Amino acid sequence: MKPAVLMAHPRHFAIKGGANPHTRNRDKTLKEVDPTVALEQWNTYVDQLLECGLDVYVIDATPELTGMVFTANAGFIYGLRERKHSPQKTFFPSHFMVEHRMGESERFADFMTNFGFQVGDIPDQWRWEGEADAFPVLRDEDEVWIFTHNFRSDTEVGDWLESGLLNRDVLSLKLSDERYYHGDTAICDLGDHVLVYLDALEPVSQERIKEALGDRLVEIEEKDARAFLGNSFYVEVEERRLLFVPAGVRKKTQKDIAKLGVEVIEIDVSEFFGKGGGGPKCMVFNLGLCDPAEAGLTEEQSAFRHARHIKSLRRRRGRIR
Repeated sequence: MKPAVLMAHPRHFAIKGGANPHTRNRDKTLKEVDPTVALEQWNTYVDQLLECGLDVYVIDATPELTGMVFTANAGFIYGLRERKHSPQKTFFPSHFMVEHRMGESERFADFMTNFGFQVGDIPDQWRWEGEADAFPVLRDEDEVWIFTHNFRSDTEVGDWLESGLLNRDVLSLKLSDERYYHGDTAICDLGDHVLVYLDALEPVSQERIKEALGDRLVEIEEKDARAFLGNSFYVEVEERRLLFVPAGVRKKTQKDIAKLGVEVIEIDVSEFFGKGGGGPKCMVFNLGLCDPAEAGLTEEQSAFRHARHIKSLRRRRGRIR
């Protein structure tokens, strides 16, 4: 099995609600997406993921779901890191805070059912935007579960994760700067270290994460935080440790990360970050290790995976336009 991600075709990507400050001009009007640039950047990112040994599956958005391209907000897979087959893992769709994205939940849930995951849900009254605000960092006995809240996820979800699902301690952190509206815009796992932009957190939460991570914490400086280094995408492919960072992160910082044993790959997704406030991590939903032929899938689920793989789509349509 190979590491895999889910991406959404960007043909309908547009700025609709202006829910984060990256989407608005100085006069508060909404920014306009250049669809040609967005599509080219998206295809280039897909190419880089494939070249590095990942599988890429694609879900189609609809005209009204203009933010669906940021698939990291789709939800959360319980058991993602466990070496189990997909049918033994459960996908929990997000309960979106912003109205124009609420319709994504059912669409993602249907996709995950067809893909081979079980699908669960959290209590209706809570808002929660999945792995963007709830994720593990580090590995094995050092693993720490993080839950961030304030802008897009309700505080109560942290308690539910801790006692209702994970049955382990969860480090609950409060975000304080709306430019970093999800935890994954300011905190990035590197396997044995964690990049953190501390100023995105309230003072009490800053102390909590420093205590929890100790010398594994690598502080992000403001210049790189503004370039969305915290929203880099980290993935392990066989013996390689890869980090896809947004263009704009300083070369010195990239070299410092490389000294930690991580291969840094710069990716230009400026049309998505500069207009929508989402970088390399926001654009992918981590499916973990999976394969169209893995055990436990029905014939229909295996066929669905083959059909939604980017290579199959490109064979039918050419390079996606």
